[in-house]
Amino acid sequence: MSGAVFLALDFETTGLDSSRERVVEIGAIRFRLEGGADGGEARLIEEGSLASLVDPSIPMPARARAVHGLGDEDLAGAPPFRDLALPLLSLAEGASIVAHNVSFDLSFLVAELGRMGLAAPRAPAVDTVTLSRKVFPGLPSYRLGSVAQSLGIHSGRGHRAVDDARTCMRIYAACAAAIGRRPPLRARRRPC
Repeated sequence: MSGAVFLALDFETTGLDSSRERVVEIGAIRFRLEGGADGGEARLIEEGSLASLVDPSIPMPARARAVHGLGDEDLAGAPPFRDLALPLLSLAEGASIVAHNVSFDLSFLVAELGRMGLAAPRAPAVDTVTLSRKVFPGLPSYRLGSVAQSLGIHSGRGHRAVDDARTCMRIYAACAAAIGRRPPLRARRRPC
């Protein structure tokens, strides 16, 4: 795992349908895990980040505001997605994308870049919902804040992009550490 680079990504949006809705906040943290061999704890190394409100160019629906607390007045004067796309793509270069419910965030990334005539990076993707279910079976809930609480991870303000991206990054690191602490599987003897 040492040497691999990841991008923890979270978007807050005007709704759930990426074909019609827009991104209103970006949280992206480029990171890697260093060490962790021989049972030692891996260190999280942050290599860069992007945290910004985004002008969606459409009005904020009340149902979305109820989730993340952002309204039209908060987004007035924020840059449009097109002004943040290249810095985001630069952070994503060569990285595996890590997100909690990764298909949601990737669908918005693809849609927003597509509106600009750009292709989304072809990167491996890791869903921390799926990963945490496999590594930590039996948690009471696999919502981001619930997983963080179960693992003793401080999650900051829920449904705010950079806090959620940082929480996702820490959950990924906790999963990687738990996998690293497991004893190796024993080879089964085959009958002769």
